[in-house]
Amino acid sequence: MSVIHEKIDWRQLSEFLARMNRLEQHHVGYCGEQEEEIYGTLMEDFAEEANRVRRFTVIARESRMIGALGFQVDEEGRSAEIWGPFIDAGEAEWAPLANQLWREGLSKLDAAVDTMYGFYNMENTYCAQFMAELGAERSGIHTILKSRGNSREIWISDSTLAESTGVQDITPEYEAAFLELHEMTFPNTYYGAKQILERLDGDRRLFAAVDHGELAGYVYVEAEPEFREGSIEYIAVSGDFQRRGYGKKLLAKALRYLFENVGAEEISLCVSRDNIGAIRLYESMGFETEHQLAAFVLRVAGTPLVQEQGRFGPPSERS
Repeated sequence: MSVIHEKIDWRQLSEFLARMNRLEQHHVGYCGEQEEEIYGTLMEDFAEEANRVRRFTVIARESRMIGALGFQVDEEGRSAEIWGPFIDAGEAEWAPLANQLWREGLSKLDAAVDTMYGFYNMENTYCAQFMAELGAERSGIHTILKSRGNSREIWISDSTLAESTGVQDITPEYEAAFLELHEMTFPNTYYGAKQILERLDGDRRLFAAVDHGELAGYVYVEAEPEFREGSIEYIAVSGDFQRRGYGKKLLAKALRYLFENVGAEEISLCVSRDNIGAIRLYESMGFETEHQLAAFVLRVAGTPLVQEQGRFGPPSERS
């Protein structure tokens, strides 16, 4: 067994992550499921080779990759999203390999992180238990819904929704209202309002619904044209304008942009499992449930980040 520090084959890692992440018992919400998509993320979001090496740790046995762990770090926010641990080995080896990856991975972070976030399929009991052993708090359960074209016929058949009257790209005069609504609706989220505005480009769009000069709501979408995919990252309606059809209008605008302008074949979104009203809205527009994921928050300072080998293991191995 060897831990690879500097000579990571990024193509091999992308194939490994895609293969593992397509299995529910290993699925991590932050990681994609297509090899090319993952490779593109590694090259783009972890642009410098030295940065990728610091953020990823790989274990191989006889040149065969059997474990990987990554941290997608937000240096400004001093936080990280956890990719893994991904372990392709027997039950008895899961705990020792996970601990080895964790120790090595943390040693390369240089204390740049105060908070870590995990996002695991409900079937991924190994990682959920690992988070619990590390002292992480489960912050919620979320539903991932996807549309693979079945929404197109539903919303396009309604001319009012298809036109999405009053929903356009956000303009500067509504940015202050957007900042207030976003921070109030999503107070502890991965993209703050200012980050969203900074991210806007041809593939990342922020649409606003306006009613008599007031911001009624917004939807933020991200597109990946090369993979024919899109995601609805945030959608919110101000309290004064709820139950007036703006949620459907915003959703229709997002779907029209992603399906028609981007040519997306698959659109995904994430919502709290407890938000029954929103889930019903998305289902009425043709979305179907894909995964149930549990979110975890791990405060790094003062927590026992490295478990003693043998303490953690699958339920059948614990006393």
